[in-house]
Amino acid sequence: MSVSRAILVAGLITVSVNAATAEDAPACASFAWSMARERTAFASPNLSTLASGSALPSDAGAAQLTLKPAAEIELPVPSERTIKPDTFAGFVTATVPAAGTYQVTLSDDAWVDVSQDGRSTLKPTAISGKAGCPDVRKSVRFALDAGSVTIEISRAPGPQIKLDLLKAE
Repeated sequence: MSVSRAILVAGLITVSVNAATAEDAPACASFAWSMARERTAFASPNLSTLASGSALPSDAGAAQLTLKPAAEIELPVPSERTIKPDTFAGFVTATVPAAGTYQVTLSDDAWVDVSQDGRSTLKPTAISGKAGCPDVRKSVRFALDAGSVTIEISRAPGPQIKLDLLKAE
């Protein structure tokens, strides 16, 4: 391959990559808050995979959760939404180091419930979601106290979902 042909091919690849990035940018930019941290975390090749019922590592924040068929799992706190046939569900626990507003971000369309008392779900303070943003579908903010939190995922279309728990910026 000649040098000029190699440069042309490299240029075309660059234009294609930039066009793809530009195409997904409008959807990703239309969230109520930035999804840059979450997109980076979800794209990490070192993203840990957790089974339902596991503890979210405090140093990671993001993980891929393996869900179970919704009919086969009992969530620790009853969800506000009824089980939808042919969907998946699961949960993780985490420790919140300090009181504040935290966001749970999901890679796919699913319902998220958060509990700190083990008996009831918290009402979100804000919700943002957008179809068409690669790797990120929904982000929900909650006012949390320091201590243990349970994050429940239900109505997911598949057996895997990426989730992230971060302090809101």
